Amino acid sequence: MAIAGALHIIGSPVDLARSLKAMALGSGKGRVHDAPGATLGVCDDATLAIDGAVVALFHGRLDDASGVTGRSAAEIVARAYRRWGENFAARLIGDFACAVWDSAAQRLLLARDPFAAQPLFYWRNGEALRFATEPQGLLAEPDVPRGIDETWVARWLALLPQSDSRTAYQGIERVIPGHVAHFDQQGHRQTPFWKPEALARIELPRDADYAETMRNLLDEAVRCRIAGHSAVGSTLSAGLDSSSVTLLTARQLATQGLRLTSFTAVPSAGYDGSGPSHRICDEGPLAAIVAGAEPNIDHVRVPNGGPPLFDILDRVAATAGMAAMNPVNQAWVDAIGLAAKDRGITVMLGGGMGNMSISYHGLDALPRWAQRGQWVRLAQHMSALHRNGHSWRALASRAILPALPPRLRRRIRILAGRPEDQLHQFSALRRDFAVRLDVIDQAEGMAGNVANLAPGGDPRLAVIRRTDPAMALRAERRRFGYIHCDPTADRRVVEFCLAIPVEQYLLHGESRSLVRRAMAGLLPDAVRLETRTGLQGADWAIHVNAARTEIAAEIDRLESSGLASACLDLPRLHALLRDWPSTGWDRYDVAQSYRLALMRAVATGRFLRRFEGSNA
Repeated sequence: MAIAGALHIIGSPVDLARSLKAMALGSGKGRVHDAPGATLGVCDDATLAIDGAVVALFHGRLDDASGVTGRSAAEIVARAYRRWGENFAARLIGDFACAVWDSAAQRLLLARDPFAAQPLFYWRNGEALRFATEPQGLLAEPDVPRGIDETWVARWLALLPQSDSRTAYQGIERVIPGHVAHFDQQGHRQTPFWKPEALARIELPRDADYAETMRNLLDEAVRCRIAGHSAVGSTLSAGLDSSSVTLLTARQLATQGLRLTSFTAVPSAGYDGSGPSHRICDEGPLAAIVAGAEPNIDHVRVPNGGPPLFDILDRVAATAGMAAMNPVNQAWVDAIGLAAKDRGITVMLGGGMGNMSISYHGLDALPRWAQRGQWVRLAQHMSALHRNGHSWRALASRAILPALPPRLRRRIRILAGRPEDQLHQFSALRRDFAVRLDVIDQAEGMAGNVANLAPGGDPRLAVIRRTDPAMALRAERRRFGYIHCDPTADRRVVEFCLAIPVEQYLLHGESRSLVRRAMAGLLPDAVRLETRTGLQGADWAIHVNAARTEIAAEIDRLESSGLASACLDLPRLHALLRDWPSTGWDRYDVAQSYRLALMRAVATGRFLRRFEGSNA
């Protein structure tokens, strides 16, 4: 599904055929409407509705609109705009992107859901304006120039949050998630309609009420996402989030006589089992316990093998219009996607936002209590956490260090023998390039941890707003045929989890207490009470070693790319090749250098080089 449009307040209607064809997921058959001052179009299963002078376009899924109804999601959006004007988007619940053109007011509004499930982009040049679901829909038009935004690239390589409307393409902007982009006689601006900082605090009578309410909300989020689907899949790890989503989905499907296919990525042949002791490197056995809890779950263990890594990265870049964010993870993403495609899965449920919602650990409350001088409260929770196995040293570090000025915080961690990550450790970004584009101070201040950018605030919001996964999700649909949905990123679920007292996540000294209590009696205790976290792609070194020759060839090719050689520290990449480890791939410093710095640089450089026109 895709939407597109162009304003032509002065001039003739615009032909949207190229734009819609470039974005089509199916046959590309679409509908185009010429309204006074604008041409608007949809293809695949996106919808268009006309209500007098108001035309609305919609793609995605709409779960609720504060009682407004209609024959299509676009019609509901048009009516919501009629009722609430420019505040209409705040009333929409779902995974969506939409557009409203009001020819009477000469106003265009573009809106996206808060959690970036659906993409939406625009390009403007004076009075000319175009918008489309994908960058490819804009780049297909001859009047839209092709170029790379260097500041975006610098921030991307430094792992900094995507905090503004920039994209990889110069002049093409994104609608920021949870925002409405306004284009009218007052000019252009983006305003937030999702304001989680202003949520009213939720207080319930009993501790049990919080767990029950969260589970009911998550159950409703699952229901919305599987409605109308009979071939349902889930990505199932050994973690609390995907396990909770999987079991709630299976129970709902059972009432319809349907089965759930759950996919678990497991290490490929040749993996030696090495990895950190506090991580679950093979999530297959625990995932199998979860799958065995409901009789209608078909469990598929998917080895992380498959096509060569560079073939996968090229397909990701071609379908997402950008380089892969976590290149080595694409091995298991691709393997699961192909397995799901073979089984005809049409919707795939996951739990990617769970760490910031249902399974939040709650430990970020410790420094806030310290900053506010709430010493009794802090001491009580630290004592309870210590009784449950947290060390005093780790708790003190959690409580005190985040409240300190960055330089002092870094100095103390150096003295303690646990220095913070430095930019050069996890990124191959050229320093002079970063300095020129004014990202170095923020990158070094973040030190690889986005929570460092939100001192005194709720780090969950910084993490939620860090990335924009919409094009990656769309690429999965284009390649594998399913819609990837995340019930833990449902707005109702997230808002509840943000608004309740943080103590609910630390009750009786148990980190992630809320989801553990909510899933008691449904989720097997072997997983519900597990304190280790999963390590997806634990066998990453196998794929990187297999691609070593191609990595070396690509680094050589990057030397002739003006863009890539300007932003990447190519001498460091050559040094990493020269110092290629023979053992110790599970060491933290090796993973930082090769899994993050090297592979992200190579994937990004390859994308930039090919954008410049080289297909080698």
